[in-house]
Amino acid sequence: ANVFVYVLRMGVLDWGPKFLTADRGMNINGAAWSVAVFELTAIIGTIFAGWASDHIFKGKSHRMCLFSMIGACLFLAIFALVPGLPTVVSTLVLAMSGFCIYGPQALYGVCASQQATKYAAGTGNGIIGIFGYASSVVSGVMFGAMAETGGWDSVFPVAIAFGIASGVTPTVGLIT
Repeated sequence: ANVFVYVLRMGVLDWGPKFLTADRGMNINGAAWSVAVFELTAIIGTIFAGWASDHIFKGKSHRMCLFSMIGACLFLAIFALVPGLPTVVSTLVLAMSGFCIYGPQALYGVCASQQATKYAAGTGNGIIGIFGYASSVVSGVMFGAMAETGGWDSVFPVAIAFGIASGVTPTVGLIT
């Protein structure tokens, strides 16, 4: 799950400015600000996800991750399928995807700790972290190659599929 969420996060960070300038016609300053707003709303989303995991989902972080990734996929779909959005709206939609993406990134370590024994919680969290950071290679190389060969329209369905996989993977068998 952490691999998939990191592919989304790093895909936006690595390729967002290039996509926004090449495909959406933004100047580099506007594209940089759009990605910065993505990051700023991510901070708020991370705090909200932790709070909601504790207070709404009663400590069941897997459920919060599922709902967050549903939101991330919806916002990325809007971003991809409505290319004529005004710059401000486009930035807001991208920012809302960041709000949704970063919560699960923070909570997957919590999920691992909740599933492991108290003696293996740190190891589980470390393994999740390794896989998350290793996925940066996937987003950098794969999305770049896809954009070059199939255009940007080929990237978004795969990114959304990664988002779905990120939400579903930790929740299989744990939703009940």
